[in-house]
Amino acid sequence: MCNLLLVAGHETTVNLIGGGTLALLRNRDQLERLRREPALARTAVEELLRYSPPVQWTGRVATVAMELGGRRIAPRQSVVGILAAANRDPEVFAEPDRLDIGRDPNPHLAFGRGIHFCLGAPLAKLEAQIALPMLLKRFPDLRLAGEPEPRPTWNLRGLARLPVAL
Repeated sequence: MCNLLLVAGHETTVNLIGGGTLALLRNRDQLERLRREPALARTAVEELLRYSPPVQWTGRVATVAMELGGRRIAPRQSVVGILAAANRDPEVFAEPDRLDIGRDPNPHLAFGRGIHFCLGAPLAKLEAQIALPMLLKRFPDLRLAGEPEPRPTWNLRGLARLPVAL
């Protein structure tokens, strides 16, 4: 339980804020838009979750036989859903590789769906909705100052280092 609380309650929020900051720094038009329109914080965070989700994939075990994507899945068979790929599906998202902080609706899968929906999602969203506009207001000249260093993880997407200049 402690491990779950640490990973789900802390790691993902840290990775959302760090990855969201990097996405904004690499998409200056969207960074400036959020700076001009801080009321877009809610849709901006939803878009950052879609564009650069902190969790890349999730595993499930089938409870019944089914067909998925033309493949037969047997009961008790493991299935892996690639959330990051689903969040870039061109059948769901117009211009899926473009960051658009005003995108609405935004049916991303960053926190899962159904009974497996992340319990901490509202808190993580709220923290990012407060942190990102505050960061941009506090540091108006914030910019990248080197190459970001990703953390060497295979499921969580986060940064070990994000060099910035003020």
